[in-house]
Amino acid sequence: MSSQNGMRHRVRLSVFGLVALCASAANAQTTCPRCLDGHRFLPSSIVNDPFATTHFVNATGGGMAYDLRIPVRNLEGDTITTFKGDIGFLLVDFEYQLKIARWLALRATATGAGRIGTSAQAVLASGVSAVFGGSLGATVPVWNSDQFLVALDATFRRSTEYDIDPFAFVRDVVESDSIDDGARATLLSSEKVNRWLLGAQGAWGIRPWVGVTAQIQYGGVDDESADDKSVTSIGTQVGFDIGKVSSVPLGISLAYRNQAGPGRTGNLAGGYRTAELGLYYTGREAFMVGADFLWSKIAVRDVEVPDLKATQFRLVTRIDF
Repeated sequence: MSSQNGMRHRVRLSVFGLVALCASAANAQTTCPRCLDGHRFLPSSIVNDPFATTHFVNATGGGMAYDLRIPVRNLEGDTITTFKGDIGFLLVDFEYQLKIARWLALRATATGAGRIGTSAQAVLASGVSAVFGGSLGATVPVWNSDQFLVALDATFRRSTEYDIDPFAFVRDVVESDSIDDGARATLLSSEKVNRWLLGAQGAWGIRPWVGVTAQIQYGGVDDESADDKSVTSIGTQVGFDIGKVSSVPLGISLAYRNQAGPGRTGNLAGGYRTAELGLYYTGREAFMVGADFLWSKIAVRDVEVPDLKATQFRLVTRIDF
């Protein structure tokens, strides 16, 4: 009888141990909602990931756009000189995403940015501008395994841009020989811009220390000064978690994005061709802080102005809930 009781006791302990092990494994998986095959994916300022998680992200930074060249013409249309200069800009961005279900996450963002020339000639050539806006979006995972995740994504963004353009104001005054309503509107103007994007995103956890994300998006830009313009965006990111192979809690991200189409113009904070280097502290499970360094090529709206080169720095904080 005692042997039977002992056997039952051991069976019960084995069952309890198996249940505890399964619960521990489930908890380990839920503590890392952005992991695949042991790899935790790093943030990126230019390539989105497909994870339907609850998180908060803040990015604050600035940068410089170089070699602005604006031709100055007389009333006959002849170029008489060229204004040159650099443009400095600052930006702040907030994003909150909420996981509604395993297959759906909704997000909202708020963004502000401002730019001004770094010299008197640059201010005269480019003016001063500020942009405020926000967006609503959704991420819908459609397929996943231990190593792979694929999701569909939709974003609608609305912003208002305020511009002070002293050069255009002076030009209009000279041409009309008066300060009329048209000249005043040129000096200080505002414009609303709507953008929408639809696309797919994927993630691949190759090893615990390396992972890849990729995205492809198609969308349009609708502003008050022109017809709707299309834009196509393709990007990829490779992330390395040095903490998986050493005691250094460091993540390194390399990313690249390319945009094509008439809707790629007018974004100093991004650019239609952008390379990114990210360095992140990875010592906490649900918290990341780091910096993104970006090098971009920017197409401005004026076809007579050559493309600009820009460098940018962003301090990024991400909290997963």
